Amino acid sequence: MAVSKWMIYGANGYTGELIARRAVSRGLKPVLAGRNRNKIEELANELRLEYKIFDLNNTNEIGSNIQEFRLVLHCAGPFTQTSVPMAKACISKKVHYLDITGEIPVYESLQALGEEAAKAGVLLLPGVGFDIVPTDCLASSLKESLSKPKFLELAFVGLSEVSPGTMKSALAQLPYGSMVRREGQMVGVPHLSRTREVVAGGKTYKVYGIPWGDVFTAYISTGIPNIDVYTDIPSGQVNALRYFKPIISLLKIPFVLKGVQALVGKTIKGPGERTRTLVKTTVWGEVRSEEGKKSTKILECKEGYEFTVESSLAAVSKVLSGKGGKGFKTPSLAFGSEFVLEIPGSKWKDISN
Repeated sequence: MAVSKWMIYGANGYTGELIARRAVSRGLKPVLAGRNRNKIEELANELRLEYKIFDLNNTNEIGSNIQEFRLVLHCAGPFTQTSVPMAKACISKKVHYLDITGEIPVYESLQALGEEAAKAGVLLLPGVGFDIVPTDCLASSLKESLSKPKFLELAFVGLSEVSPGTMKSALAQLPYGSMVRREGQMVGVPHLSRTREVVAGGKTYKVYGIPWGDVFTAYISTGIPNIDVYTDIPSGQVNALRYFKPIISLLKIPFVLKGVQALVGKTIKGPGERTRTLVKTTVWGEVRSEEGKKSTKILECKEGYEFTVESSLAAVSKVLSGKGGKGFKTPSLAFGSEFVLEIPGSKWKDISN
């Protein structure tokens, strides 16, 4: 088995294709895989890469298709349905598992497989994209900057358009409300029920609490028991969410959700190259102790999808070189809090500006 052989599963999706193209531009040769034969075949032929076609309905079939690889970078959503079958197959064949999810239920499910993965010598490393590398590394850096922090707040502003896959995943989670962590426990709260203002880059932003992956993972990375994550949401989306709130619960019905997701797949394309190149995202974080001491940091990084392309390839490189460990890990636990600074365009900002 070639030590460097690795697979991008879901390479026909918006983000998977971006990663595949960037990898090839750097002389890398991932094997492309997915369920859509026509799209995978077309992309693989264009990029002159090997490819495999298989779905995720049978663990044995998945295993037979991945057993020759060192790792799988899993990019096929919805991750709530696809992550566990792929991760279980990876454990059974001793193949490292990385993905680009940001969904709390996925982190919970994969953490539950952590002990089994560790025994097999397999790394389970979800969230190697914008979800959740910048926020996770920022959280860990903040933990290192203050003695005994008890409260952690994270916020990011400046995200651009979303991809079809991201929107489909968001719709699936929408009827279940938002999440915070209180005294170590996950707690459900209504959407838009938590707001605050953050100052970053000389601007003041009104941000809203969201069920970002760090509500789950930052506790694992830092041990801080009280965690909130926020982002800025355009007023039009806020008003729409409030207006449609009475019927959001209908998205719990499978055929309703699938119908809305199908519509999203036809109407949303994701940000274009110009947007991905020009947009910058700002990530703000603050920790506080019970006595009131606090530490604040601000991180600037690339647009979310551009960041994901770069950070996922950086994570792949590290794991192929033997780094990251085994079992369930967050990005900062696998590579350290400074990992985010290895991604081009990432830098600390002066909080006084």
